[in-house]
Amino acid sequence: MKKMGVYLKMIRYLTIGKMKKKSKKRLDMNTKKVLYLGMIKGDNMISKKLVSDITNKIEQHHKLYRFPVKAELWEDIFDQSINGWDSSWDGGGHSTGADVVSEGKDKTRYQNKSGDVNLKKGTIKWNGHRTTSKKTIEEKIDFISQPHYDKYVMLGRDKKDWKQGIKRYYLMVFDASLIEYGKLDWVESFGKDGRVNGWKGNKDGLPYKASISKSMSDQLWTECDIDYLGTKVEILID
Repeated sequence: MKKMGVYLKMIRYLTIGKMKKKSKKRLDMNTKKVLYLGMIKGDNMISKKLVSDITNKIEQHHKLYRFPVKAELWEDIFDQSINGWDSSWDGGGHSTGADVVSEGKDKTRYQNKSGDVNLKKGTIKWNGHRTTSKKTIEEKIDFISQPHYDKYVMLGRDKKDWKQGIKRYYLMVFDASLIEYGKLDWVESFGKDGRVNGWKGNKDGLPYKASISKSMSDQLWTECDIDYLGTKVEILID
């Protein structure tokens, strides 16, 4: 009986060892799809669970579609990842407020953006509010400077990747307060015909700049150094 007990223990040990090896192999395969470019540890904005949930949903999307995740699709995926399938999210609108609101205790307001990543310049560029209802540049700056949301959550893409068939995304979450439009020096911008075509805001020493384009309903565009925004997570879909 004693020998039989030892024998069973050995079988159990070998079986568990095999299970652990298989589990480790699955983990290694999964981590190949997500490359952490910034410091995740100590950053409470991007948890590994959130990255895992978003990655899994983007993978499901690409089992059906070649088209990238953006706009309402990105809002929906992010809302499911933080609030669950049965949330009260109502997408598809173009309201001034947040795209997604956390249904937890914090009630964080998120603005979801795709973002055009340029790795050569080390920047990401995204669009924002349309400001045609505000007649002067002072009114426009005041409007875009208001705290419409608490955080941005970006799912950026580099166009060069997608032209080559590489489905790569860059996930970033950062405080909206990092971008202060009122600190920029705003001046009129001119087209090739010499006519005013909008406004542009720059400031020496600040890692971001902005512009407002008249030809696009006075829409706001912001370009920022990626490193300034904190943690960056690369999600690569096979």
